[in-house]
This record gives sequence, C-alpha cells and structure tokens, in this order.
Amino acid sequence: MILRSITKISTYAVSLKLLRTKIIKCCYSVPVLRDYQQDAINACVNSIKQGTKRIGVSLATGGGKTVIFSNLINQLRQIRSKENEGSFRSLILVHRRELALQATNTLKKIFPDLKVHIEMGKYDCNVEDSDVIVASVQTLIRRLDKYDTNSVDLIIIDEAHHSVANSYREILDHFNASTAETEIPVIGFSATFERADKRALSMVMDEIVYHRGILEMIDDKWLCEAKFTSVKIEADLSTVKSTTDDFQLAPLSSIMNTDEINEVILKTYLHKKQEQSLKSTLLFGVDKSHVRSLHKLFKDNGINTDYVTSDTKQLERDNIIQQFKNGETEVLMNCGIFTEGTDMPNIDCILLCRPTKSRSLLIQMIGRGLRLHHSKDYCHIIDFIEASNVGVVSAPTLLGIRGDETEFDEATMEDLKAIQGEIIAKRQKIDEKLKVLFQNKDTAETVSEKNNAENWIQSANALDLTLCSFDSFKNFTQGNNSFPAGKELDEASEAIKEMELLIKSPYPWVKFAPNAWGLPLQGKNHLRIYKEKSEDKSSVFYHLKMYRQLPSFIANKYADYIPKTIIKEASLWNVMSKVEKIINTLSSDLEGQTMQYQAITSKFSKWRNATPTPKQKSFVLRKLKKVYNVSSKNFMNLTSDDITAYTDTRMTKGDASNLIFASSLAPVYPLKALLRILEYQKRRSIIK
Repeated sequence: MILRSITKISTYAVSLKLLRTKIIKCCYSVPVLRDYQQDAINACVNSIKQGTKRIGVSLATGGGKTVIFSNLINQLRQIRSKENEGSFRSLILVHRRELALQATNTLKKIFPDLKVHIEMGKYDCNVEDSDVIVASVQTLIRRLDKYDTNSVDLIIIDEAHHSVANSYREILDHFNASTAETEIPVIGFSATFERADKRALSMVMDEIVYHRGILEMIDDKWLCEAKFTSVKIEADLSTVKSTTDDFQLAPLSSIMNTDEINEVILKTYLHKKQEQSLKSTLLFGVDKSHVRSLHKLFKDNGINTDYVTSDTKQLERDNIIQQFKNGETEVLMNCGIFTEGTDMPNIDCILLCRPTKSRSLLIQMIGRGLRLHHSKDYCHIIDFIEASNVGVVSAPTLLGIRGDETEFDEATMEDLKAIQGEIIAKRQKIDEKLKVLFQNKDTAETVSEKNNAENWIQSANALDLTLCSFDSFKNFTQGNNSFPAGKELDEASEAIKEMELLIKSPYPWVKFAPNAWGLPLQGKNHLRIYKEKSEDKSSVFYHLKMYRQLPSFIANKYADYIPKTIIKEASLWNVMSKVEKIINTLSSDLEGQTMQYQAITSKFSKWRNATPTPKQKSFVLRKLKKVYNVSSKNFMNLTSDDITAYTDTRMTKGDASNLIFASSLAPVYPLKALLRILEYQKRRSIIK
C-alpha cells in the first residue's frame, strides 16, 4: 500500500514536471516572425550556403534585429544538427552594456534551453559550457587568451557600423574570420551601415544581403509615423571645425549652448507640448555642458526633466530611464548616450538640438522615437536648424530634400514624400523643356535659343556655372546675353543679377552652399556672402562677412575663424562694391606688395590658367570621386572616367585652388555642384 502510494506520488510528480515543462515551453515559444524578419534570416542562410560568409543586415531601428539574430542562431544550429556536425557555439559582439543585456534577455526568453553566457566586466564566461556567448568587445579583447581560435562557429556583430574599429578586427583575426575566406560566418546588424570614410565596411563585410529602412518600415506600419518640424535658429556653424564625418563637439557647443538658442528650444517645446499634449520627450544635446544648461532652464520653468551623460552611474541611469518609461519624467536629456541600444517606445517627441553632418547619427536619433506604442500615433521630430545649413543633414534629407528647399511644421513622412515628388516633377519639367529646346527645330527663334544656350553651356567654365542657381529656364537660356532686352540691372531677376555680378566678377568667387559664396583673401582669411530672407520672408538681402583666421593655438580649441559682419544689403551690387573697397584697402595696406596681392585675388592672374600640380589634381580627383561614389545615382550620365578626364584635361590651377578652398568651407556641396554641371554639360553634348 505504502509502495503503491509512493508510486502514485512519483507518477504525479513526473506528470507535474512534464506539465510544468509544457507550460514553460508554451510561455517561451518562438514568436511568429514578421515577414521581413524571416526574409532577412533567409537571405543570411542563402548567402552562407553560397559561400559568402562576411555579410550584413541593414535594418531600421525598431525592426527587431535582436529577435532576428536570435532566430538566425537557432536556425543555423538546426542546420548543423541535421548535418550531424556536432555542437554549435555562437559569439555575439556588442559595444554597450544595454545591448549585451538586451541580447541575453531575448535569447533566454525565446530559447530557454540554450546556455547563454555573458563575457563582460564581472561576468566571466565558461566557454565550454556555453551555446551562446554575449561578449562586450572591450572585455573580450582583454580575455582572448581563454578562447581557442576554433571555439566558435558563428559571429554576430550588433551595431556593426562600429566593426571597422581595431578592437573588432583584432577579435576577428583571433578567430581567423577577418577575410573573405573565413570558415566562420560573420554577420553584422545595423540601422546605419553608412560610414563617412567608406573604407570601412569592405574590411569586415563583403555584402549587405538585406536592407529595410525607416521609410519602408513606416509604410508597412511596423514603425509609427513621424511629424517633422524645422525651427531656424540664429547660429552660424560654418566656422565650426569638423572631424572626418561630423562637427567637433567643443566648438559646436560654444555656438549652440547660448541663452538665446536655449530659449528658442524651451519655447518651441512648451508650444508643442500644449498643442500636441506631449508626454515623453527625448532631447539630444551637444555635450555635457549643453545638456546641463538645458536641464536647468527647463527645470526652472516647471518642467519635470532629467538627464543622462557618460558621468551618470549605471544604477542611476537605469533608474532615470525607468522613471521616464513610467511617465514620471516629461523630458529626458542626453548627449551621445541614447543613439543606440536603449528601448524607450513611449517617446512621442524628439528634440534634435545637436546639429550633425552624419546621416548615420541622424537616423539613430530619429529612430529612438519611431517604435510603436499604445500611447502615441505619431512621434514629433523637432529639428533645430542653423541659418547657413552648411553640410548639415536634417530629417528631410532622408528623402533627398535640401533644407533650403522648403520649411516644415508638422510635416508627416507622406507630406515629405509629396514635397519630394514636387521637387522631382519640377526638375523633370525643366528637363522636358530642355529636351524640347534642343530637339524642336520648327522656328528660327527656337534654333537661335538652342544655339545660344548650347554654345554657352559647352564653352563656359564648369566651375563658373556652379556660382548661380537659375530660377527659371528662361533665365538660364538668356543668361549668356546679359539681361533681357529692355531691362536694366535693377529689374532683372535675382538669378541673372547674381550671374552678372559673380561670374563676371574679377575675383574668384566660389559657391559653397545653396545661398552662400566665398572669396579667399590672404592666407586662410576670406569673405563670405550669404543670401538670406527678411524676417517676414517677403524679401531677400545679402549679408557680407569677413572671416579672419585665428592663431593655431586658439583655433584648435574653439574655432578656425572670427566672423565679422561688413554689410547687410538688399542690393547685391552695393555688396560687391563694398568687396571692391575691402580688396583695394587690403592691397594698399601691403606696402608695395599690391601687385602680388592682386595676383592672389584676381581671377585673371596668369597662374590660374596653368596646369594644376600633381598634388592638386590628386586631391581634387579623390574628393570628387568620393562624393560621386556616394551619390552616383544622381549623376546618371557621368562616369568615373569623365571625372578623371575633367581633372586631367579641363581643370586649371585656378579651378583646383577654388575647389580646395570651397571644400574647406563645406566638404560636400561645392563638389556635388560641380558634378551636376559636368553631368549637365555631358548630357547636352550627347543631345547635340
């Protein structure tokens, strides 16, 4: 009887254990993958089967990359199991604590049978007992000795746009996975595979096998819609020094962290908060000083706010984030902390108070607010854009809309697409008019216009043509005839006035932004003209500034130049007259060196028609091809050989000097402008 009872109890215990196991497996069953998530996994598996093993997956923030690579690990394990090739160990490389914990928690939740270990700080992984190792790069690089070179069968790199760093490459080298011949698949995941240096990804990735960006994710309702508002601020970032791909933070902060600009940020937030009932706003500042200034200002105005910087201790950071997620904090501020690895889906507003030249950083910042959440229908992206906008990217640039083409207030992605469509349609309309002009031979007038325009386009110096933006096709074709018949200078269109005064100026002006021109003086001192709108936006004026180079020991710390306003005038003629006086004054101040100075500043100096030096040719060619390689789809009729031909046969020493000067003010715009003109001239030549 006792034995029978014990048997029954034992049977019940076994049954309960089985039931408990079934319940656990039910609770932790693999979630149904979204279609695109399975597509990404399939693309990786197929690529590995075909022999390409260093691959990347490009997926917008919020797309569930952790879920994807967790399931990818499981599917590759199953393939290995079916092939009876023994155990399968995966290594996941991360560069932040949050990413390590996120990957570990996801894997344990979806696949509780896997032995997931962490190699990070106080966590010391038992390699032999692990199925998956989630490793901090900073820690692993110090503990590589404990890993055999053949101890892992798969390497996953989270936020893989960092993977060209020496630490990542040293780890890949250790596991014999640093070349295309690797036996171990290396799969990188990132929302921003773009890198400004472009050297990069080819060193660790051979192919991006899957891409799904923000726009597609919003269209398919996997990310929430965004509303974009641009706010112009009085800041001139053209003097701020840059690194390879973005502004240096100290000089950027000195311009952005002012009482006036911070007050604009505060008032904009208060207005939008009342208008849109904002509850959870994430603010990106430039640096610690900027964040602390904004925090004090917001707090003094009764806003429940907090901030996180690199100085914030981990436990305190976790508490601050949790309070924000719980809705206890209205505005959470940071500088460079929440661009990656933190999931706060309740964010309903992003304040971009940190101008950037990096498209990757912009996407990371915007992506923080696009996760779906029951508390919001939209995320409001409020972008504070400086006046000159030289080299700065903003939300509309994701769709190829320049900041100077239009302004935005609560424009949705659909609105931006519509604006993009209008811009494309406008450009196509101009092309259609050109086509008619160059093909229609019905009237003598048309033939005459064709000859005038064609001859002028083909014979004009390509760099000169970049100086002006023509506001109509009529202005473009009549530009070589000075002004329309019967019109005086004051009655001519702005585009023609600019052409007359800039192209025909005796000085080598260069255009370095859509509405900005520069003129080199002695050394790195120079003049700039900015075309700006009046406060009521009913008219324009021209703002002439002189930029004096600072001594190097000061420039390294703050900025390169001291700007000084010379004149603000509605008449470009008056501004150019002022330029003439400045150059004459500078020439006379050089005590007998007037001729030498005129040789520097005159567009007609003999040296400008000379052949460029090999160093100049190499520099310009490299710069032009770098921009072309990034944006070649915008120059459909232009080839790399055409660019080489231009620098070898058409570019003068003066052209090279102008381009080098222009690219020192804005590294991309003047080069793109020249490529557009070269492409345009080639297209006209083909039509002819």
